[in-house]
Amino acid sequence: MLVTVTLNAAVDKTYLLPRFQLGEVHRARTVQTQAGGKGINVARVAKRLGMEQVIATGFVAGANGRYIRQGCELEGIQPDFMETPGESRTCLAFVDEASGSVTEVLEQGAVVSEEAFEQLKPKLERLARSASCVVLSGSLPGGLPSDTYRTLIQLVRDAGSLPVLDTSGEGLRIGLEGRPYAIKPNREEAEVLLGYRLESDLEKRQAIIDLISMGAEHVLLSLGQEGAWFGSAEEIWSYEAVRLPQAIHTVGCGDSLLAGTVAGRLQGMAWNEAVSLGMACGAANACSIGAGQVELELVESLRQQVKGTRISHEESCPDERGE
Repeated sequence: MLVTVTLNAAVDKTYLLPRFQLGEVHRARTVQTQAGGKGINVARVAKRLGMEQVIATGFVAGANGRYIRQGCELEGIQPDFMETPGESRTCLAFVDEASGSVTEVLEQGAVVSEEAFEQLKPKLERLARSASCVVLSGSLPGGLPSDTYRTLIQLVRDAGSLPVLDTSGEGLRIGLEGRPYAIKPNREEAEVLLGYRLESDLEKRQAIIDLISMGAEHVLLSLGQEGAWFGSAEEIWSYEAVRLPQAIHTVGCGDSLLAGTVAGRLQGMAWNEAVSLGMACGAANACSIGAGQVELELVESLRQQVKGTRISHEESCPDERGE
């Protein structure tokens, strides 16, 4: 069983526009509305990949919260959220077909009280006891302290499950103190945390090593059009980005990458195979409207194109050796 935790769930709306211009009136070619938030995106992709039982928990509020619950149910995801006062946020993405750019507007969402957070803990502990893995994703809602993810990671570990963390900023820095099983930062998140740029392969490799030293057992570093890197104390891999004829929508590609990797591991794949599946899922998401939307036939086709190279922990990387 896979459990995902989305503390700041949302209703996601994606508008496909012929061209997006500030100050102009636009008529959307397509509008996609779905239950959203990073953890729910992970749950959606994992379910598409054949995970039998996927449970989404966290906080929801108001009419949007009811929509989020119903949206999960329609996609075969079991909703087990805590209700909190207020209204769950709406997040908007405007996709410019002409340029391929995406403009996002993200609401803050409902404030979560300390009392509500204390009520979530026994629920998550119960779920984690039956889960193989718990994925904790996304921004922290107002009202929760920056050590929230560290607390939840320790709770999940104590319950006998594997905690995976995908967040940024102080939530990530302090969350690493809980020693998560895996993390999935993107380039910007890793650069902010580490204090240096990730431009060369040596710097990317060093980032993997440094993030492991900070507490992560496994690191999945997403690099957009440059692909991804994966590493642990035993191995480091570099993956080229999958070539696509046209990327429609890049929002949710990182969530899809993480979901494919986690699902692959839970289905018995070695890390290299699991990350390859994740890379295919991230690429498939880019071909769809809406975050965490992947077509299985396309995933399998793209998976054949994924190229990974094993990198030594100590020696120079291939491009620095001129190979």
